[in-house]
Parts: sequence; C-alpha cells; structure tokens
Amino acid sequence: MIKLIQTYIMTNLIDIICTTIVISIGLLLYKRGKEDFLRKLVLAFVTEAEKQLGSGTGELKYAMVVERIYEVIPSILKLLYSEKQIDEMIEDAVEYLKRYLASGKNLLGYDKEVLG
Repeated sequence: MIKLIQTYIMTNLIDIICTTIVISIGLLLYKRGKEDFLRKLVLAFVTEAEKQLGSGTGELKYAMVVERIYEVIPSILKLLYSEKQIDEMIEDAVEYLKRYLASGKNLLGYDKEVLG
C-alpha cells in the first residue's frame, strides 16, 4: 500500500506541486482581500467594548473583543490569521481609538464644542 502511494506521488509530483502552489496563492489572495474587513471589524468591536465597559477595564475589554472576533469571523479566517496577527490588529484599533478620543471627539461622533 505504501509503495502504491509512493508510486502515485512520484508519477504525479508536478501536478501535486502545481495544485499546492495554486491553492496557496488563492488562500493568500483571499487573506489579503479580507484584511481590511477584519481590521474594520476589530475596530468596531474595540469601540463597542469601550462604550460598554468604559476606561480602566483593559483586560476585560480585550477578552470581550477576542471573544466577539472568534464568534463572528468565518472559519477560514481563523486558520489564515494567527493569534498574534489578531492581537496586532486589536492594538492598532486601540491606538486609533485613543487618538480619536484625544482629538476631542466622543464615541457618539459629536464634538465637545457642539455639546457645550
């Protein structure tokens, strides 16, 4: 049986290599196409966590965001993006939100001057 499998692989090696390359390129292109979607999704979840939990609850907000991401994203994206990559997206979203709030805006989108 093993000899039969080895013979099949050696006979079709070029086809196997080409198929593997095409599938890998397809997955890479899919991943790149979904990165912007995933970043926007992460930002939305970070904003939602900030609205619900407020300041001083960083670890709780982080856990909430990670949980929501893994509930919502398709299984293929769970395989294509590592935990480290998702952590970096969360950190980027947190930094963006900090800059946004530091500019005098609130999470409702109104300037403080207009409300005052």
